[in-house]
Amino acid sequence: MLHATLQPTLHTTVQRLGDATVIHLKGRLVRGEGCSHLRDAVLGQPDHGTIVLNLAEVNGIDACGIGTLLRLQEWARSRGTVFKLMNAVDQVHRVLLLTRLDHAFEFCSVRDQFCLMHRAGQSAEVAVA
Repeated sequence: MLHATLQPTLHTTVQRLGDATVIHLKGRLVRGEGCSHLRDAVLGQPDHGTIVLNLAEVNGIDACGIGTLLRLQEWARSRGTVFKLMNAVDQVHRVLLLTRLDHAFEFCSVRDQFCLMHRAGQSAEVAVA
């Protein structure tokens, strides 16, 4: 008899860059484990000026995922933390457009992304030295 092991629907990797925290998401942001995993990852961060969710490897999102993003955004605002999304893939961007929530979120600009990469480079240099 074979036992199927359920894989988590979402994996997160946290990267701290000065006063910013980038949380890289991989998988599906869907009802159940995916949404609760993201919520725990964000709420578990120390106070930072900015939290950025990198959606480059999110291959699916549902209504619960959208609701989780909206609740996390409100939580961040209540704490004076900037909450941004970046690298929304076509599937995620399409859902945001269809729900007319594409303007509800702040997205990292190209300049913001360069600043984050610069911070990452400085962090790497410090870690090597």
